[in-house]
Amino acid sequence: MRLRRRSKQQWLAAAVYDHDRRARERIDRWWAAGGTHRDEVWRGAWFLLTSASFRFGNHERPARVVPVLEFLLEADPTSPYQPQNRLTACLPLTAVEPANGLYLGDPSFRQLVDAALGFPDLALRQRMADLLSVTDQPGLLDAMEAEFRQHARLGPTYVGSEPGHDTRCRLWLGGEPHPLLQIVATNPHLPRPPAQPDDLDLALLALLKDRLDLLPAFDQAALAVRLLEYLGTWLPEEIHARCRHALRELPAEGAAALCEQALRGNDEAIAAVRHTGYLPTDPAWIPLHLLLTQQFAAYRKADPNALVLQLLTSPYGQTVPADVVIDRILALLKTNLPRDVAAAVRRSLRDLAPAGNLLDDFGRRGLRKAILDQAIDLHPEAVAAVVDAGYLPERDEDLLPLLFLTEQFERYDHEDPEGTKLRAALSEKRYAYQHKHFLAVARRAGRRDPWPPPEPSSPSDRTSTQHVTTYPSSYGGDSGGHSYGGHF
Repeated sequence: MRLRRRSKQQWLAAAVYDHDRRARERIDRWWAAGGTHRDEVWRGAWFLLTSASFRFGNHERPARVVPVLEFLLEADPTSPYQPQNRLTACLPLTAVEPANGLYLGDPSFRQLVDAALGFPDLALRQRMADLLSVTDQPGLLDAMEAEFRQHARLGPTYVGSEPGHDTRCRLWLGGEPHPLLQIVATNPHLPRPPAQPDDLDLALLALLKDRLDLLPAFDQAALAVRLLEYLGTWLPEEIHARCRHALRELPAEGAAALCEQALRGNDEAIAAVRHTGYLPTDPAWIPLHLLLTQQFAAYRKADPNALVLQLLTSPYGQTVPADVVIDRILALLKTNLPRDVAAAVRRSLRDLAPAGNLLDDFGRRGLRKAILDQAIDLHPEAVAAVVDAGYLPERDEDLLPLLFLTEQFERYDHEDPEGTKLRAALSEKRYAYQHKHFLAVARRAGRRDPWPPPEPSSPSDRTSTQHVTTYPSSYGGDSGGHSYGGHF
């Protein structure tokens, strides 16, 4: 009977697990021969790693993984990459993960990087980390970038986060740097120019290694926003300093995005545009930009006729909506503005009546509505502007609430002498207003609170019927008081 020939995977297993000298000689010979022989040994090594559940959580068998990895980490002078070993000699040039299926002979870059970060055998983990810290193998560089993206991606800021430790990314844990940081910081071949301009998570890698020369390769408008986001986190101060430097070196596209963020009130954006003199690309927005960034000398020259809002023919042509513009204007009026500037802004707020031009009216309509919305929230400057300019809501059902809240009682009493119409209107639109505002105005003016009484509860809302639920604390209808359900 003819015996079945042993596969190269079996010879490799005998060499690395059983320390079979004859098997090891064969494996080394096949590896040196190259071609198909070496490829079969290489794939056999990955079969063995997969069967040992390499980096597969609690299922991993490190004792079976270590000998195979040590074999792959042995020197190989034929490798064109650093360090010259069997691993870098045979890895693909891109970090493409093997497809799911039965075939298990393709390498997994993710598992190699993960081993350098958390393999239970500390000595081998350090060897893998040392490899990644010096390698120029393209696939391994791809894999490290992929791992960096996952850790650098900004997440939410959690309530109660300790100041100085909440970075919104996972590159620092409890204030301590992640092991990945040491690897990428040491590797001289990272960072690289991004393959895609929108690969913004890699911008943090360029900032970490002070490679600001790589930032122009990213989408500049998106980069400007991302740099501002980084400045809103507890990243190390040297990263913040590089972000501020980069914001002051933006080309036109990035500068326009930064001006937009300044219009929205971002303090870092305001500081950057004041330092650089960046201006919006649309001339109509320049006076507002200068006003909101408090460049008052330049604002006076740009808006001598107090038309800062009238120039915005269509706020919806920008991504800064009308309500944001008005909110910022009203907030600015609360500050210690120069008297002439404050007077000019107030004049502009009161001159937004329909102009007879369709395009202008469209823009003014949004601004008027934003002022009216602020007035019904009792913002003093908005109330004054609405009363002085005679602004009225477009819908008739909103007229009486506005007249009452802005204390235009002469007209209000003419429209609703008994107060019944306002109460009926509020009954229909409670959600659109706040009771506290009507109560405050009523007390100040010595009038009756117009807010309608609470709606009576529906009879179906109250019942004495007991219901059995799946909660452990619920009781059924049995006289013994036993609990039904209760899935723990």
